[in-house]
Amino acid sequence: MAYHPFRHLGLKFISIALAVLIWLVVSDQQLVERSVRAPLEFHNVPEGLEIVDDPPETIDVRLRGTSSALARLLPGEVIAVLNLQNARVGARLFHLQTDQVRVPYGVQVSQVTPASVPLTFELTGSRLVPVVPGVEGEPAPGFTAGRISSEPAVVEVIGPVSRLQQLKHAITEPVVITKATTTVRERVAIGVTDERLRLREPRMAVVTVEITPTATEKNLSQAAPAGSGVRLRP
Repeated sequence: MAYHPFRHLGLKFISIALAVLIWLVVSDQQLVERSVRAPLEFHNVPEGLEIVDDPPETIDVRLRGTSSALARLLPGEVIAVLNLQNARVGARLFHLQTDQVRVPYGVQVSQVTPASVPLTFELTGSRLVPVVPGVEGEPAPGFTAGRISSEPAVVEVIGPVSRLQQLKHAITEPVVITKATTTVRERVAIGVTDERLRLREPRMAVVTVEITPTATEKNLSQAAPAGSGVRLRP
């Protein structure tokens, strides 16, 4: 079949025009750089080890791409991941490379700050500690709070050994006894104030606060008449 260079001439002109338009759009998008704060995630922490101190939660990432690509970035699309599978007890230094930062297609990472992250690891320990119920408010006038108990009375807490040594007890959510005239019994959550520690498993406690009438005293200043047959007993 003979070649006809002018066949479908209109379609050819349209194709060329579209190609030129696309080239103009792309060529107009110059590469720019922008710094963002990215969350730092720790993956593959060895079982039986705990990160102590206060590791950084974010890092600075220098990104390179077109203005439109960087403008479309959404929170959570840039994430730095640090692999801790080789961690050991003690102070360690982990290098953070540009290829450890996850970015969308069309965006490149040119720099990461800091380039290394110091972390300290301790062995995971466990300890049984008493549960101290929290109580809030005052009973009604004429009543007083008596015995306060928790079921369970002790819980198991796990975490870094050094933090466990400083822990004295676990606490509960406060049980409100404001204007109470009868015993208050409530089911509340148990927790610890140290954010590095945690319960072996989530637990609830049944806290009981006994409310009893306040004891009163009265002095009898006049004795009973003689021969009246009245006897006074405490």
